[in-house]
Amino acid sequence: MFYFKSQCLALGAILFPCAVVFAQQSAESSLLSEVQVSAPKYPQKLSQTGKVISLISRAQLDQMTGKSLAEVLQSQVGISVNGARSAPGSNQEIYVRGANTGHVLLLIDGFPVNDPSHISQVMDWNLLDISSLERIEILKGGQSTLYGSDAMAGVINLVTQKTSSKQVQGNVQVQAGTIGELNTTAQIRGSIAKNQWNVQVRDFVSQGYSAAKDTVGNYEKDGFRQQQVHLAWSRPMGQKSWLEVYYQWNGNKSNLDAGPFVDERDYTAKANSSSIRLQYQYRGLNTSWYLRAFHEIIHREFKNDSTFIAANAWTNFSYSTYHGKSQGLEWYGKWSLGNEFVLLAGTEYRYQNTSQSDYSISAFGRYDSPSLAPEKANQSIGATYATLQKNWQMGGIEVGTRWNKSSNFGDFTTFNINPYVFLSKEWKLFANGYTGFKVPSLYQLYSPYGNSELKPELGSTIEWGISYLNADWSARVVGFQNQVRDGIVFQSKNVDPYGQYVNVSKQSTQGLELEGAYRRGAFNSSLNYTFLDGSITNKFAGKDSTYSSLIRRPAHALVLNFGLRLSSQWQVSLLHHWQARRTDFVYDEALFSVVAKELSPYVWAELQSSYELNKHFHVNLIIKNLYNQKFIESYGYATQPLNAVLALKYRW
Repeated sequence: MFYFKSQCLALGAILFPCAVVFAQQSAESSLLSEVQVSAPKYPQKLSQTGKVISLISRAQLDQMTGKSLAEVLQSQVGISVNGARSAPGSNQEIYVRGANTGHVLLLIDGFPVNDPSHISQVMDWNLLDISSLERIEILKGGQSTLYGSDAMAGVINLVTQKTSSKQVQGNVQVQAGTIGELNTTAQIRGSIAKNQWNVQVRDFVSQGYSAAKDTVGNYEKDGFRQQQVHLAWSRPMGQKSWLEVYYQWNGNKSNLDAGPFVDERDYTAKANSSSIRLQYQYRGLNTSWYLRAFHEIIHREFKNDSTFIAANAWTNFSYSTYHGKSQGLEWYGKWSLGNEFVLLAGTEYRYQNTSQSDYSISAFGRYDSPSLAPEKANQSIGATYATLQKNWQMGGIEVGTRWNKSSNFGDFTTFNINPYVFLSKEWKLFANGYTGFKVPSLYQLYSPYGNSELKPELGSTIEWGISYLNADWSARVVGFQNQVRDGIVFQSKNVDPYGQYVNVSKQSTQGLELEGAYRRGAFNSSLNYTFLDGSITNKFAGKDSTYSSLIRRPAHALVLNFGLRLSSQWQVSLLHHWQARRTDFVYDEALFSVVAKELSPYVWAELQSSYELNKHFHVNLIIKNLYNQKFIESYGYATQPLNAVLALKYRW
């Protein structure tokens, strides 16, 4: 069930209060309980603001056992994840409020996570899962003032489960699915003297099904395997300081197909990421500060062997490798100035590089593409930022700004302003204004198609809304408009290398988000609706070309969920997700051009039930695609059939 709390909210590292927080409420929660939102910037209870946040708690994630991270996000208002319901290991693209996939920033415990080797710098969502998470926080609107590049449409913060000061405790979970899934997770945590620790390992295997749409009935199953290791250690450093160290390794391997409707029996993809994050915090009476550092390495490789050659294949063999490195250092502090004034200020430095190479063999011999080396393909950016917050009994305001200095394109600034007012005990009115930016990727700058003269993409967001809460009902309505200028697109040319990335795009997206919920006794229900309308204008050779920006994104989406607690131990829920028709663009080899393909609307349904056998054993069942809908997310690729996942969890 969705709810919000118009009282002080614990916003941890975000360091702004959030007067409007919606979350799918677990059966154990109450509308009157205080909302807890984690710490991207600073862990402290703050008064209200108009910033829009959605929260998915650990209790809800337990009920979603058997779903991927992409599937969890897919049913959230304003979010569309193309590939969430496709074969395991498929490419996944996340869109927040209709913006491009690279315009949402992923955080883990407030640390930025991306892939410098990717064309859009986005992380491979197949490397992530929900088993290690304490909750998920979703911030809408431009958040570049605090979070920097990529946070133009929003921020998704994955908050991991922390170390424990209690005695040793842990859990083991085994889940099996009808499409050949077996997922095993084990976690143990505890403390020794003042040292707190947490260890978690995971192994997930899926026999899967053909990633390409099977048109003849003999396509192979494209399997997927994911493995993860999470380690955390923390301890107090005196009476006012605390040190935390977190290490994470994720890896996966998947079979791929050659393209839409094309089976490929020996095309494989491997990816792994290794990251270490360190955080030192000091908490005084009126002053607190943090020192944070991270180091992350991502490696991806794709191999198309020659033992099987698809009918329309251009090459007999290909092998590509992509390697990216990200590093960062940040210091920030918070000062309580009195009279309800709060100042946050900080400075940070980020660096990234990439190395890439690929070659292929065809009837014409071997071809090696120009490679990228980290000595050339690297960039850095430094920033200083500050926000000032003032709260009154009937409302409040936050203003902030960020100054950025890039190694490639000089300096520029962003800002935010977030006022709100309580109209009554139940009603709240808010409005927000943001600017944001996204720096060009290393591929866009330094690849054979790169352009070292590229500038950052710049965006602005205006949003306004109203929220309501009483004992049984809650609701929120948000209207928004996003503008992007200097958007980066690929422009074809008639000479080698026959294309280059350029800043010629303008994008406009506007929409409406509606959320509502009702709860009475053992029954609860929630509804969310998203409306989008957007356009892109590209200017080539002095001519403007305007078209819809909603590629693979529905203009209308509706999610309806009913839940019922049958007893203190047993609960069930039924979810329906309707997506309107969408448009995909594919390359037609017969026409030697890109053509539009309309994708039909569909209804996705899930039936979920969980039962607490006792304080140690928990059983969860989820049936996906309940009506066995035949639908398409990407033209020419398969989606999940009717399937079920059963999970058994033991805790001690």
